[in-house]
Amino acid sequence: MSTAGSGPDATGGALPYPDADLRVHPPRSPHVMLGGLYFLARTIDKTRAKLQDTLGYYKIGPGLSVYLFEWLGITEEEFTETVRNAKADEDVVAWIYSCCDPGTFDSINERLSERGIRDDEHFTQVLPRYPVLNDYPHLRNWFEILDVDDRWIFEPANAEKVKAIAPS
Repeated sequence: MSTAGSGPDATGGALPYPDADLRVHPPRSPHVMLGGLYFLARTIDKTRAKLQDTLGYYKIGPGLSVYLFEWLGITEEEFTETVRNAKADEDVVAWIYSCCDPGTFDSINERLSERGIRDDEHFTQVLPRYPVLNDYPHLRNWFEILDVDDRWIFEPANAEKVKAIAPS
């Protein structure tokens, strides 16, 4: 993903990360592997969007990004500073490798990719934030839910519903 370019920000100026304007498209899929980790590319996209105030419907935490930080042994603040100073994804990957144990990546990937809705009570709790589950009540795995939700968010027919549930 490129970090250079010139998309407009809220004031009409150039966005530092035009590819990370999550008001117009979703972040990369949780299934995208970067540097040997699932969810890292998506978390970079969301962090870039947060830095330029273009998160739209998305959030960093609570959620899988926070688990990624925890299991890597880093903080969101450290990660954000790294993304802020990085020229490209590879710079973030190099930093991860410099301060985290790559020997834990397989375990982290397994835990991330297997996370899901725990039970019917948990389903009821997340339904207001993920109304797409009304159409896909069988989905329980978060990677699958997020992929479907990313498409749902940008369907023009859902615009009013998305506004109603967007984080403030």
